[in-house]
Amino acid sequence: MSPPTLPTSTLPPPHVDLRAAFRRAAASTWVVTGSGPRGPVGFTAISVISVSVSPPLVSFNISKDSSSLVTLARTRRAALHLLSAGQDGLAARFAGDRNRRFVDDGAWGWDDHGLPVVRDAATRLVTRVEDLLDAGDSFIALARVEHTATRADLPHPLVHHAGRFTPLTSVVGA
Repeated sequence: MSPPTLPTSTLPPPHVDLRAAFRRAAASTWVVTGSGPRGPVGFTAISVISVSVSPPLVSFNISKDSSSLVTLARTRRAALHLLSAGQDGLAARFAGDRNRRFVDDGAWGWDDHGLPVVRDAATRLVTRVEDLLDAGDSFIALARVEHTATRADLPHPLVHHAGRFTPLTSVVGA
């Protein structure tokens, strides 16, 4: 079945401030990692969503100027880590200077697939990137989940809300 055809607009788009609009939305906080010939790569993402249960597909956005893009596009492998409460420093680190993301401080290691592992993440998904869809200043990565691991002892994930990283418990008042 084909998707419905949407009408096209010939009007220029108005100025839209999506950052301000989305500050009001709470989003899960993930660190996406990969590895290639030049070593590990990674970044903080607040755009990870479930696309399909069968087959198991997720998507995430990656900026066209991301230092991780070439590696993920070439290797087609990525690990997605849902950060847990208390990992706000790690979220900020992977959103910052790429040369400081993989410091040897025990916060990460390697898995059997040669992918970086962020320790103490609430959930980890090992994926194969199936497609990169052009989407403005980013690509939407469509990835098939090949393995999942969830830590039941870390029930409170980290979320991004109002421009900062915070435990889910402080957003919902639990």
